[in-house]
Amino acid sequence: MASIKPFWKFTEPADTYDAVVIGGGLHGLATAYFLAKDHKMRRIAVLERKHFGYGGSSRNTEVFRVNQRAPEILPLYVLSKNLWLELSAELEWNLMVWEKGLVGLAHSEAGFNNMLMRHETQRRMGIENYLLNPEELKKLVPLLDISQRRDQPVVGGYFNPPGGQVHHDAAVWGFVKACHRMGVDLCPKTEVTGIQVKNGRVTGVETPKGEISSPLVLMAPGGYSSTVAEKAGLELPVVTLPLQAMVTECVRPCLDHVMVSESYFCYVQQTVKGDLIMGAHLDPWQSYKLYNTYEFAREQAYGMLEMMPDIANLKIMRTWSGLCDMTVDGAPVMGATDIENLFVDAGWGYFGFKSSPGCGKTMAEYMATGNCPETIRYLGIDRFYEGRMIPESYIART
Repeated sequence: MASIKPFWKFTEPADTYDAVVIGGGLHGLATAYFLAKDHKMRRIAVLERKHFGYGGSSRNTEVFRVNQRAPEILPLYVLSKNLWLELSAELEWNLMVWEKGLVGLAHSEAGFNNMLMRHETQRRMGIENYLLNPEELKKLVPLLDISQRRDQPVVGGYFNPPGGQVHHDAAVWGFVKACHRMGVDLCPKTEVTGIQVKNGRVTGVETPKGEISSPLVLMAPGGYSSTVAEKAGLELPVVTLPLQAMVTECVRPCLDHVMVSESYFCYVQQTVKGDLIMGAHLDPWQSYKLYNTYEFAREQAYGMLEMMPDIANLKIMRTWSGLCDMTVDGAPVMGATDIENLFVDAGWGYFGFKSSPGCGKTMAEYMATGNCPETIRYLGIDRFYEGRMIPESYIART
């Protein structure tokens, strides 16, 4: 029989909590969940100014991967990948996880040498990754055109097995359900208008519904991280940039892996439903507007057809965009701030979705114990003022 018991319910915020999380996306929800599960904290509120999952958590392309360059952040992506594979059972909700691997394409010798450098880093850290020639890539992706007719022919690439997809809406619903089960207060349409600080220590937040006192506060509002931090008098080293994506009509299975071209700045995967989800890099201008442009669709279609000309007749069904906060070194800002017990999880750019469970688990540990986990030790805001920039790569679409 079908259950008539609701999976979750929303509530108005109370006057006081042990911890408050600002932002109802996957990072905020995951942190609240692990605070309750791992650290037995019960008086927790997640405050979201619109509805849960409204931002980047539902405006992405569903990809997780472990193919980055910087050794400082790779362990966090490995942790997140492992958690994604376990969470469907733990949350009691099917997240539709598919670990199908990621294929990366190089279109020049310089591009392939860059892949070789990342490959060596990943290999030394125990991450499975394989360098491939064009013929081997063709076996993995039969639709791939490896001929010399293309503007930028494929010269090589890699296969990164620990990559795949998670259904973004299912992930949000799974964490919402689990948070509700753990007794977390889920408070939509509750915008934080101020952050209260006394004697250098956070004491709570202000909302149109009243003041909420709490000795622990996490800022995890995605693309609005810098504007929320300003409410506490903090300036984050991030800028907010739009990210666009689009999806085709459904077709029979034809692409078994996520595929990314680092020269055409685009990537594609086929979902279990059959549509092709296509994304690119961030737009090169700062904005808080959600929009879609003809220029993006044109450049995306060009890149896709250069790689897979056989999909030329597919129809584009819809496009969407989201807001991403990005740091100058392409790596996030995680940890404590100059205000005692005010924590931040920001600057994720287009890497935020895949890192969600790892961020939640590590931030919950930091907030509950006061000890920074080794996994995020290098990601603090101090690195921007101490010359410890992380050698991650970032290229904007131009």
